[in-house]
Amino acid sequence: MNRIFGAFIVLIIVIVTVTTAFSINTNTASSVSRLLSESIDSAEKGDIQSAGLFLQKAKYEWDTKMDIMLLFVSHGKLDQIEQTINIAYSYIKSNEVSLYMAQCRNARLLIDNFRHTEYPEIDNIF
Repeated sequence: MNRIFGAFIVLIIVIVTVTTAFSINTNTASSVSRLLSESIDSAEKGDIQSAGLFLQKAKYEWDTKMDIMLLFVSHGKLDQIEQTINIAYSYIKSNEVSLYMAQCRNARLLIDNFRHTEYPEIDNIF
């Protein structure tokens, strides 16, 4: 009886861990993707200062949640996204708007791909 109870406890712990990882990863990816989209929209309208603020918020949110996400996901994907956001941030600081927008779009695509791979679909399993 104790073994069944122990196995049930382990199962509950695994379910809670997987659910927590899924929610943290997808919520962070959605939020950062939304901020990047708003930043791109502001840059297209010519409001570079607002674009920089949205990008700074996205960068801050990604950096604060990355430590937690690293517990559940390999470093390669997250580091690539972080590097792309940092490059975009350096471009916006130097007023290279076209390069900044290209890096933001690239970061948004990487984040959307990351978010998609978190869902338990047959394509992501095999």
